[in-house]
Amino acid sequence: MTIKLDPKFLALLADAAQKLQALELESRVLAEAAPALSTGGTELSQRLLEHVAQLTAALEAKAAADLAEKEAALLAKEQALAEKEAAKAQALVEKEAARLAKEQADADKAAAKAQALLEKEAARLAKEQADAEKAAAKAQALVDKEAAKVAAEAVKAQALLELLAIKEAAAVLKAKELADREAAKIAEAAAKALALAEKEAARLAKEQADAEKAAAKVQALADREAAKIAAAEAKEAARLAKEQADAEREAAKAQALAERMAAMVAAAEAKEAARLAKEQADAEKAAAKAQALAEREAALSAAAAVKEAARLAKEQADAEKAATKAAADDVKAKQQAEKDAARIEKEQRAAEFAATKAQQEAERQKFSQVDEDAKARRAEARAKSIAEYEAKQKARQAAAAAQMAAEKAAIKAEKKK
Repeated sequence: MTIKLDPKFLALLADAAQKLQALELESRVLAEAAPALSTGGTELSQRLLEHVAQLTAALEAKAAADLAEKEAALLAKEQALAEKEAAKAQALVEKEAARLAKEQADADKAAAKAQALLEKEAARLAKEQADAEKAAAKAQALVDKEAAKVAAEAVKAQALLELLAIKEAAAVLKAKELADREAAKIAEAAAKALALAEKEAARLAKEQADAEKAAAKVQALADREAAKIAAAEAKEAARLAKEQADAEREAAKAQALAERMAAMVAAAEAKEAARLAKEQADAEKAAAKAQALAEREAALSAAAAVKEAARLAKEQADAEKAATKAAADDVKAKQQAEKDAARIEKEQRAAEFAATKAQQEAERQKFSQVDEDAKARRAEARAKSIAEYEAKQKARQAAAAAQMAAEKAAIKAEKKK
């Protein structure tokens, strides 16, 4: 049968070690075999506790190695995805640049043709005034159509920016909810640990009552066990001091990690808010610029209508170029969102690992407290046994002295007779 190495199994081992130290042998085995068995049980308990500490360290090292391996795989995946997206964006930019160059050449050709037409129309203006007015009205309609198209593009860009802002805000809220859920998990684990500690305290109280009942049985072993127990207590005190120092160091590390995670989340939220505010300001500026452009284009004269149409075609190309840039920015924003999600997942795994480590540390401290309580009970029982033994010795000495005095008195009485 295979047994899984987990905190529950380690807790069972530590509990078995504590029970070995509190094992009652006097009434179950021969009196001459009890000291050796008690010493062997104490040594086995210490070895079990040391083995539990080694297993805990190995389990923590394995968890850290697995976490590092997962993080490396995730970083490699992110790198490959970023390179792929960069190649796609580069190809899109090159394709868009070729299209814009072709449109620019067509616009220049159309502008030259329009210029020639304008010069020919200027020579015939006096004769064909009515036709010129009709052409001006047609050109004005074209200007209005182009202005409306530019305004529509501006509205579309504004909607795209608002959608991006909504997505970023949702990502921030999701990260915050995730942090709240992790805090709730940690609080629940702390409540469970507190309930377990209360249950253990009740069990220890019962063991204390049982130990007091069994104290009368250890009188014969008190003198022989005093030296052994003193040495074991000194060794145990040194080990417990070392474990306490390690526990305080690990707790400080966990606290520092939690504070660093909170600072990182706050900084990310502040940075994201500043970026969204800047994008909103840029969008409003672009909308105002488009509105001013539309009003200025509406006021142009009929004589410059053809030339203005060519200029509007160039501005349309610039607007399309800006739209392409916005699409590339959208791709970058998606990549950043995926990167943030991966970072949040990494922080979540780190928080789970820290919580597991803190739980193990709490269980280790609980076992140390149990060991200290058992040691205190043994010391109290030993002191009580020694006191009772000394009292009985004094009583026996007093009884022997009284008996000797009585015998002497009887001898003197016999001599007098």
